[in-house]
Amino acid sequence: MQKYLKSEEKGKPKVAIVRSVSEFVEFATWLGTDDNMIFRGQRKEKDWPLVPSIGRDADRSQFPWRERETFEEFKRESIPYIDLIPDNNWQWLAIAQYNRLPTRLLDWTKNPLAALWFAVRNPATNNQPGVVWAFHYEEAESVFNTADMDSPFSIKRTYVYFPEHVFPFIQAQSGVFTVHHGEGDNPVQFPPLEESTTDSDLLLTKIEIPADFFTTIRYHLFRVGVSPASLFPGLAGIVDKIRYDNMLCRDEKGLTNPST
Repeated sequence: MQKYLKSEEKGKPKVAIVRSVSEFVEFATWLGTDDNMIFRGQRKEKDWPLVPSIGRDADRSQFPWRERETFEEFKRESIPYIDLIPDNNWQWLAIAQYNRLPTRLLDWTKNPLAALWFAVRNPATNNQPGVVWAFHYEEAESVFNTADMDSPFSIKRTYVYFPEHVFPFIQAQSGVFTVHHGEGDNPVQFPPLEESTTDSDLLLTKIEIPADFFTTIRYHLFRVGVSPASLFPGLAGIVDKIRYDNMLCRDEKGLTNPST
């Protein structure tokens, strides 16, 4: 798949460029020769390092104590709105993350097309490309049974957490998390995954999607069933799907056939 590679450098993630759903599927399939591959879609204008949201806070000196304080407050106040009460802090973190509380979790998915949708779902800003990260994790880093795990706040390495389906979006999006460990006490620092992972050139790949191809890719994803309705089950997802089906995004105006 050398035709897609933009750069290869020892010790740094590979960078590739794709311009269609078919190219993306071909390249993603080539990357994942086994089942230990997860994907994350994000925008270039938000091309932050692979650091959880709590580590991207503008005033990081406010943590670490606020990390636990905000988390415990979420647990106390969210109980009336949760159908299934979590068994442990790993499950609580998954629910908190999906409800946009800053946590030490970073969103990934086992479904590469879901990651691609998150990268191109809105028109590009300043002609910036979308980005899909692909991470080939080690089996020893995966967590399936949280009952046997220590607290996520005391881990000494980054884990790949396959959460129990305690929130509807997890199942719909084939959701997975990386759970990051902090370094230092005042403040806690979360080292970027791409800088702290051994053999980053082998385990991490950054796939860029040029802004000019967002429209076509979004249309083709919609046609194969990847849309807000499939990724966000519920009325909000249905409404977003209907809006897309009946309106043109800003970057689609003037197009007579977005499939071309």
